[in-house]
Amino acid sequence: MWRFVVARAIGTSHRRANLPCQDIFACEVLTGDVLVAAIADGAGSASMAERGAEIAVVSFIAHLKCGLEDKVTDFNSLLREAAVSARTAITVEAELKRMKVRSYASTLLGIVLTPAGGGALQIGDGVIVVGEGRDEWDWVFWPQRGEYANTTNFLTDDDAIQRLEIEGFSSAITDVALMSDGLESLALNYASSTVYDPFFNGMFQPLLKATGDAKIDALSVSLEKFLSSERVVSRTDDDVSLILATRRKDEPSQ
Repeated sequence: MWRFVVARAIGTSHRRANLPCQDIFACEVLTGDVLVAAIADGAGSASMAERGAEIAVVSFIAHLKCGLEDKVTDFNSLLREAAVSARTAITVEAELKRMKVRSYASTLLGIVLTPAGGGALQIGDGVIVVGEGRDEWDWVFWPQRGEYANTTNFLTDDDAIQRLEIEGFSSAITDVALMSDGLESLALNYASSTVYDPFFNGMFQPLLKATGDAKIDALSVSLEKFLSSERVVSRTDDDVSLILATRRKDEPSQ
């Protein structure tokens, strides 16, 4: 049975500018041991960034759940349609508010995992990491970079749907992590374009030892404290958010 922890922390740069945390996430375990999760990171330069991220996550997850209720098994198509639905929802609100769509600029990372397989989707930076129970980790998509330095792609871009990256999963996936770009420097080795395994091995150990199903509240509180700690804020002044989910138990090393 899937169990997970979620947490976010406001970046020091946002505190100085008196801005809210513009990372929004959602994670749920559905009937049949199905996991759905998403993170959206609103663009700091966008006036409605937090709202854009919220709409993206809520609409994306809602579309996934409807498709799963209808027994959809083409996960790649379901993910794409969920992203289109999220972009449409942002566009509708922007029109109603008489604002430009880019005012709601946000990235989007999402996954669906079922006993029969699943998939992941991403536009923008941040990273999704998966494992198959061997304490070895792989990124699904390398964080997207924009045309200029320190830029990325957003769900609100005119060509967003063309820039979507989607990857199918086998049923072998036992562990998954989604994070916004503020944590990339702790989780990725840029020189070798690889995942920094010790980070994820350490982060997952408490979850592997935990009892219970679905969200583990006590560990989520501990994770939030970690994201606000000096170890993290000394590496980034950006908002940070993290979802960790597993369906395995801790096993002694062989």
